Amino acid sequence: MVLQMLIILGLSALLSVITLALRKAVLKREDMLKMAEIQAYNRELLAARRKRDQKAIQKLEKKKEYIQRLNAEVSKKNLIVMFGSLLIFFTFYPMAASFFGTEAIGVMPAGLDIPFISEGGKLHFYGWFILSFFAVNLPISKLMRVSFGAPEVEKSAQEKPKDKK
Repeated sequence: MVLQMLIILGLSALLSVITLALRKAVLKREDMLKMAEIQAYNRELLAARRKRDQKAIQKLEKKKEYIQRLNAEVSKKNLIVMFGSLLIFFTFYPMAASFFGTEAIGVMPAGLDIPFISEGGKLHFYGWFILSFFAVNLPISKLMRVSFGAPEVEKSAQEKPKDKK
């Protein structure tokens, strides 16, 4: 039982490394800066609309086309990462699920039943895989220096990407 859990944990870590490497290969620092710039623009626009500051809204509307162009570029890359990750996952998961079968590989603490994770106090492959994947993904992303909108990127959003024309 413990050996199966450790194997699944290792497979989760491997899958996490592969998907994070894909993300790191596709999304470069410039893309992260573009995403931060888009977020900053959206925050400013929302704040201006809440304050009903027409002058600020008009100023931001002039920048709208540029932001939409940036958003389209980044969205394409995000879709590549998403579809690549899904392809990797849907290739890996059925093989691993068929190998481990439907037997319980662990037991949950008494009274703890998490929907989609455990069933009747028993932990099956899919539940342990999900828990393992979430447990290893953040530490591995920190080790690989893959950010998902980290504060250091948002700080440097003031630097405009070079492809601004």
